[in-house]
Amino acid sequence: MHNAFDIRAVLRQLPVRIESAVAYSDRLLLGTATGALLMYRVVEPTKDRPLNISLMETKKAFARKAIEHLDVIKEAGVLVCLADGLVTLYDLHSLGGATPLNNTRGANLVAVHTAVDHIDGIPTLVSKLAVHAKRKLVVLEWRDAEFYKSLEYSAAEKVTAMQFASASLLVVSTAREFLTLQLSQNQWDDLFPADTASLRTVAAGSLSAVGNGGSGPESTSSPQPASTGGGGMWGSWGIGLSGSSTDVKTIIARMPGEKLLLCHEDIGVFINSAGKLCRQEHADPTLFGRVPTGITHTSSYVIAISNDHGASDAKTNVEVRNIGTQALVQQLCLTDEAPMQVFNGAGGKQVWAVGRHTVWRLIPVPIQQQVEDVLAAGQYDEALSLVARSDSILESEKEELTIKIRWLRARWLFREQAKYEEALSELTDLGATPTEAISLCPERIAGELADEDNEDEADGSDSDELADDDQNQQQQQPQPHIESADSVNSNRRSKPRPKQVMWKEALYAIMRYLTEHRRWLQRAAADGKRELEYAVRVLDDGLDDDCDVKTSQQAHKARCDDDSLPHVRLKRLRFSLENMEIPVAAMSQVVDTTLLKVYLECSPGLLGPLLRVKNHCDVEQSEGLLIEHRRFSELVDLYHGKGLYRKALQLLQSQGMSPDGGALRGTYPTVRYLLRLPADQFELILEYIRWPLQEGDDSPSSVVASVFTDDRPAAEAFPRPRVASFLRLVSPSLVIQYLTYVFETWGDETGVLHDDMVAAYLDLIGNTKSHADAPDEQLRQKLQRFLRTSKRYSPEKALARLPDDGLLQERALVLSRLGRHEHALGLLVFGVASLTLAEQYCVDNADTCAGVFVLLLKILVEAPPSDIVDNEAALIRSGSLAGAGTGGDPPPSTVAQVEDARQAIHRRFAGHFLSMHHQHIPAADALRLLPPDLSFTPDLLAYLRGQLCALDQATRASDVVRNLRVGEDTQSKRKLHRLQSGFVVISESRTCPHCLKRIGSGTAFAVIPPQEKASRPVVVHYSCWQRHKPSPPSHVESRSDSSLVNEETRVASIKLKWT
Repeated sequence: MHNAFDIRAVLRQLPVRIESAVAYSDRLLLGTATGALLMYRVVEPTKDRPLNISLMETKKAFARKAIEHLDVIKEAGVLVCLADGLVTLYDLHSLGGATPLNNTRGANLVAVHTAVDHIDGIPTLVSKLAVHAKRKLVVLEWRDAEFYKSLEYSAAEKVTAMQFASASLLVVSTAREFLTLQLSQNQWDDLFPADTASLRTVAAGSLSAVGNGGSGPESTSSPQPASTGGGGMWGSWGIGLSGSSTDVKTIIARMPGEKLLLCHEDIGVFINSAGKLCRQEHADPTLFGRVPTGITHTSSYVIAISNDHGASDAKTNVEVRNIGTQALVQQLCLTDEAPMQVFNGAGGKQVWAVGRHTVWRLIPVPIQQQVEDVLAAGQYDEALSLVARSDSILESEKEELTIKIRWLRARWLFREQAKYEEALSELTDLGATPTEAISLCPERIAGELADEDNEDEADGSDSDELADDDQNQQQQQPQPHIESADSVNSNRRSKPRPKQVMWKEALYAIMRYLTEHRRWLQRAAADGKRELEYAVRVLDDGLDDDCDVKTSQQAHKARCDDDSLPHVRLKRLRFSLENMEIPVAAMSQVVDTTLLKVYLECSPGLLGPLLRVKNHCDVEQSEGLLIEHRRFSELVDLYHGKGLYRKALQLLQSQGMSPDGGALRGTYPTVRYLLRLPADQFELILEYIRWPLQEGDDSPSSVVASVFTDDRPAAEAFPRPRVASFLRLVSPSLVIQYLTYVFETWGDETGVLHDDMVAAYLDLIGNTKSHADAPDEQLRQKLQRFLRTSKRYSPEKALARLPDDGLLQERALVLSRLGRHEHALGLLVFGVASLTLAEQYCVDNADTCAGVFVLLLKILVEAPPSDIVDNEAALIRSGSLAGAGTGGDPPPSTVAQVEDARQAIHRRFAGHFLSMHHQHIPAADALRLLPPDLSFTPDLLAYLRGQLCALDQATRASDVVRNLRVGEDTQSKRKLHRLQSGFVVISESRTCPHCLKRIGSGTAFAVIPPQEKASRPVVVHYSCWQRHKPSPPSHVESRSDSSLVNEETRVASIKLKWT
């Protein structure tokens, strides 16, 4: 803690009781219990002049009763006064022109807000005033200092506190919960209950770092964890003193950076302008030592006042905390009487506290003195915060001072506070060389770069224990619990931490730091950079590291006796930081070598990520270390990164077959490694994939799916015929799996691959048929679908591969591709014995062969040929074919009975076929093929009716077209005759109206018909008519050719008439 403010009572023992107050610019307004208003002028202190406050004006009858609340809307020039439950607006400059708001009777709360809003794309200064009165909210709005509108919102419960989060969002608190009101939508939303337990729950368990998790002085003894505070300032605002201060349990206070602090009793949380918790900037809740009755802020601090002095003997009623770190900075005591209100003014630069008869001013201590105090106490975070927020330090000096403090803070965090991650992150931000961080490691890691004053280095025997412990607890790394600087130093004196544990944490932090810096070096090398610029510390006045260490030890010893040594830490700022160019290759070698040592010692599991990417590690040295530590997986990664693929596969196969292979035992590691190989290693992949396919733990299909049918560019670049030929030697099913993926995903239309697909299906069907009585129907369906949809396979090759005694449907599909439809239909009718399939065949081939329906009708009415497979007769004889028998009669047995049953089935289906597809079967062909003794069935009648209807429709359509053409011809002749019968007289003096030249006897001319009946036609040169004639509209393009011909004929005919 340090002194941030000095207290001065500027007004004491006033004869009136103060009820409210507000400050703006250089004015201070006090509202009294008698309704009087006191206006004071504030003259800020300088080097030659102290703070001065003088009474300017007293308005005794400003209000009838006590002035409960005062607020200022400076941008609109309005003073807001709440008295006797009524809000009245006054002119801010003259304090006159009272305008009572009658719809605010019974008011008890007031909140104001001013911000720049873009309305219709125009920046507008919007000021709003919210008043709570009798369970309703009245909101008044000014735009560019002009009153705009007033709206009312209903409130279901009594509001105890409220404040604007933004121009359109109002945050309120009731006795039970915090709420938000969307003004533009008139929508209420719940935030969380307004009680201490709920606020602790909202903090998401962040109180674990506080200690006892409760209120009181003990919970504020240690600083809160550091976080980034908000920036920006709001206009002045005030809080009224309505009722007893002990009854105020909920406070909503405005904070910098458009944030609000929602406080209930002694705990508060930050929310942003959208009503969301600020978890990133304020991860932990703000815990006050006592229940505050008023809260305000400056750019750096939160100031809270209270009437409860607590259980301690020291009487303090003002608490100052850092907004960013939430650490307790200072505790003050306002004497004379208890403070009732605290507020700021002049954009947050003034802090006022008001009692019943006293007014205090909290004057900030000079920023230079504050920085010296916090540096002397080792509070580097507070020093950085003060320097960053100060407006009394030059920007150039501020930047240099900040960098030096951060540099010292980083080394201090690593050596004294054991905050390794934070220290290394700070060094990275400062642009320090990696050797600066490596020098803080033990000598077995840093080598020649190690600091000679490193007293906490563990001996070499600890390395094995670190590695063993990492294998058991790699996922759970203990983090040091850091309290204040003094408590940490005292704990180290009483209970020093084990060296092994401390250096283990340090090595983990160094490991992460070097890994990140290694990525940075890789990006620099990729960009073609040969050198990088680093910041190197250069000591001034002959100081060296030993001097710095002695100074640090002396300062630590002195701080144990006295916490106020103002200039000890400032001596360490006597150094400079120079930028130097260092080669990228040299730095990469240092980083990679050190990182490999760190990984081998404390985290061998991370060797793989280091070696799987491009690195600068020596192959022979790394190979020896990895074999010594039996890190074969990492050795595979090393081989792969160096392009030694065959050595990697040999190691994987040897370890996979070995009983002591460990993680590399089995075929799965080999398969996974094959996925990493590029396409130019195709022969090597085929050589080493035989072992996983033949003896692998996984199924061959999964191996093929992983290696060959993957979305990798290498898998797509493999020679696909070679892959199919290789997989056929293993299993036809693998060929089908691979080619299916090739066709569906990559859209390959190579004919050779389609032929291989047919051959693979036939081989697989043959294999399944040899193990069972009938082939797998699903396989046949897939083959039929492929033969029906594929257009790239060779039908001749497929027909040659089909067996002669089976797969008749497949043969029919192939014959259809060859155009042998009659043979295919014969197979379907007699061999497959499925008239339905034959009918579907005709439908599928109707586009390619118009006479396929006639062919099927011919087959149905004729006897089967002798050279075709006739399975239909056997099915009729067995009675399994539908329609073979009638009623309860036995199935036919003799040849004649079978033929009669076949003829009946075929003729019955022929009638159905004719009626369903009459549009494809001409009547002449059907009547020629149908037998004379065919019964006249309803199906035949439907066929003939359809034929007659189609013929009649065609005849009628022909007559209509003929009549339309005759009518059009008659109209054209009439129009031509009318045009040719007209004439005009061309005299020697007739001129063209376009060019004003005479129309001679040898000149081509054109006659423009008159627009009206009474007018005469216009005669122009034909060339002038061509140049000046208007372009035809879009609908003219749809005119018939005859009309265009008629127009040209009219022009040509007029040319011939000359008088």
